[in-house]
Amino acid sequence: MDARHVVVVGGSATGMAAALALWQDGRRVTVLERDRMPPCESAMEAFEAWQRPGSPQARHSHAFLARLHNGVRERAPELYAALLAAGAEPMRFTDMAREVFPEPALVPGDEEVTLLACRRLTFDWVLRRHLETRTGVAFRDGVAAQGLVAERDPASGLPRVVGVQTRGPEVVRADLVVDASGRRSALPRWLAEIGARPLREESEPCGIFYSSRFYRLREGVEPPPIEGPIGADLGYMKYAIFPGDSRIFSVTLAASPDDAALRAVLRPGAFEAATAALPATRGWVDPAVSEPITRVYGFGDLENTLRFFVDGGEPLALGVFPIGDALAHTNPLSGRGCTLGWMGAFLLADVLGRHPDDPRAFARSLWQEVTREVLPWYESIRDQDRAAAHSARLTQAGLDPFAFERADGTVDPAAYVRSLLRDGLVPALREDLVVLRAFMRVFNMLDSPRDILRSPDVLQRVLAVWQRRGEREPLRLGPPREQMVEALRAAAA
Repeated sequence: MDARHVVVVGGSATGMAAALALWQDGRRVTVLERDRMPPCESAMEAFEAWQRPGSPQARHSHAFLARLHNGVRERAPELYAALLAAGAEPMRFTDMAREVFPEPALVPGDEEVTLLACRRLTFDWVLRRHLETRTGVAFRDGVAAQGLVAERDPASGLPRVVGVQTRGPEVVRADLVVDASGRRSALPRWLAEIGARPLREESEPCGIFYSSRFYRLREGVEPPPIEGPIGADLGYMKYAIFPGDSRIFSVTLAASPDDAALRAVLRPGAFEAATAALPATRGWVDPAVSEPITRVYGFGDLENTLRFFVDGGEPLALGVFPIGDALAHTNPLSGRGCTLGWMGAFLLADVLGRHPDDPRAFARSLWQEVTREVLPWYESIRDQDRAAAHSARLTQAGLDPFAFERADGTVDPAAYVRSLLRDGLVPALREDLVVLRAFMRVFNMLDSPRDILRSPDVLQRVLAVWQRRGEREPLRLGPPREQMVEALRAAAA
């Protein structure tokens, strides 16, 4: 075991992934977690007992995408086995393809596209139990980090972090501090307090609030088949179904925070009315199929944010680095948060292994990896949210966001793309295995987010489906906004 000590600030999924990666690489690791988690003997007990005020998203829907599933299976096989034993289940693209197509022409690599159906608190509990029983990682619950302790590095002139100041006061000495404290990270303030240059960040609203509720399948009832993407965008509302472990699943609904009528879905009656009005969710929440087991959880004030810890080619400080939501966080409906956190944790450990004694080279090299591996996903979601917010504004104004032909005969390019996605890509997912495969590989972060329509073959197939849009019944993903609002009003009455 390396005598050098790494302190991880934050014991949520990303922080624990960092602890696992660093311990496997031979480091001595301590995790400081502000919340107190009572000992639990099962994931179900943790679901009831762990309130996690410092990680409110833990009570919402989560997607454990193929890139995370494969990473856990390959990097931590004992952890993977423990997740399966706790009720998590692989969701294979090959099974989905057989549901949609009678004799699908599967190809090598299709087996890589496998998600993990698992609740977030189950994942956290299994990972924590694995670290406590299978590793030497030390947990200190109820210990809140208050700041950084630093000295001036004589070679670079930069602040060099040598520990964490906790409430108490106590200083926990460290050779490296990993900030995994989430989207509300105090790192900008901490860096200013030790004399670092200001932490520059790019941030803009996601354009949504969202609400989630968990359900349990009734005894002896099989879940409805998943025959394509688990979510959709109606223009005025987004929705998604998230299969979990132990016959539990969740449904999430999202809409613009400016749409006062749709904020009703934060209440149980309206939430149930909305899910009953959506064709994709109706069968899942049918009282004969499942029963709700939680209240409706809401989440707002969401932003896409990127923090430039390395700016102008130089880190702001040595001996500290943010990962996960503390570095970059995006619209949670993308379902990529835990996967990006896992990626960042193992990138950090791998780069530290290459630069164990040079903190400046470590920070610069890790930022290069972040730019290559994380930044494209951040930019993808940010751009999607910009487009979705514009579409929602058009819908609220009574305009058709998919009408691309202008009165003067010209084409609105943004509306054309929206039409291509709705009337080309979405139906192609059920008609063309090549398109479904390409979509699922990008959705699961196995291929670049820029790849889906840049492949000439995929684009040609999507265009062929789009050109036949007048020959099929309009795809009914959900009711018009006016009809949905009336259903919510009726539920409130």
